[in-house]
Amino acid sequence: MNLKKSMSEDKQLDLFNEEKRNKERTSIDRLFQDVKQYRNSSEFRKKLEFYTNFPYLGVYNAALVEQQRPGARFVLTAEKWKDEYNRKIRSNARPVIILLPFYPVEFLFDISDTKQIDKTRKVDENIIIEQIINHHLASCKSDVSFYMKNLRENLPKYGIHYNTDYQVGSEMRAEIRLDQSEKIYVRVHKDRYVAHHSHFVISVSSRADEVEQLTKILHELGHLFCHHLAYPWWKDRFYTREEKEFEAETVSYLVAKRLGISTPSIEYLSNYVDKKGNIPSILINRVFEAVDFIEQLVKEPRDVTKCLLYKKDEAFKEKVDKEKELIKQEQVKIKANKKSF
Repeated sequence: MNLKKSMSEDKQLDLFNEEKRNKERTSIDRLFQDVKQYRNSSEFRKKLEFYTNFPYLGVYNAALVEQQRPGARFVLTAEKWKDEYNRKIRSNARPVIILLPFYPVEFLFDISDTKQIDKTRKVDENIIIEQIINHHLASCKSDVSFYMKNLRENLPKYGIHYNTDYQVGSEMRAEIRLDQSEKIYVRVHKDRYVAHHSHFVISVSSRADEVEQLTKILHELGHLFCHHLAYPWWKDRFYTREEKEFEAETVSYLVAKRLGISTPSIEYLSNYVDKKGNIPSILINRVFEAVDFIEQLVKEPRDVTKCLLYKKDEAFKEKVDKEKELIKQEQVKIKANKKSF
């Protein structure tokens, strides 16, 4: 079966050709607009729920899977099905196409398009499918402490000072604000740090437990990466308060659910569905970009040179480059001393 001939790669890639799209609405927004019920609140929530079931894919690719195979439950390449689960692709299987960094496309197959290679044991196929899906989803999750540790490491690299000094209201209250008065310390190499001033501050109530802190940070980061704060680092655009909150809650919900964390964002979205017929006029592309950024922040320590502060703040960049040069010189001296013995 020639997969390349059976699917039109050009047609799929055209979804992401932003030059052919309206400047404000990017291709991923068009992807949603192709669905007639996109603006319907209940349909939108169903889409969000679908994306949370694919935490091992980027949210963009999860959207592509949903568009091509709305009933998909677990998708992998043919090679992974064979090597990891001893399953092969059925002869009439129809692949779904996702995008990869530095590569055109990749072909995935849903678990319903596979079957066991070794049939020496008669086992209920439905039971096997459920076991595979549950095992894989469990392997995608980590505990909240792990995510919080990575956030504390990475937030300063984005110019963010984090504290638990928020005192107004309930333990679930938090805020993000423009603030250059706080000092942040950014790790550049092992135990080497660079001091700089903040650009933003996220404050969460000291009464919030770790899960509550995490979900509120996700919400406030949603505001930041959806560009709701007017700042010279990105192009400003007009948002209503309703649009801002809906985008931030959607970001928080997607990230938390994809991490396997309970979030109050579902209550907000559910109440909105019950009260409103349509969702606000939002940029889903901006939401997806925010989800991708935040998932990178929580999953592992980030290279400081790949982060926002280094890219946008020239004074900080100079400090980091200088510190890295010192580290390089020190390492050269250490190697030279070792050779002399």
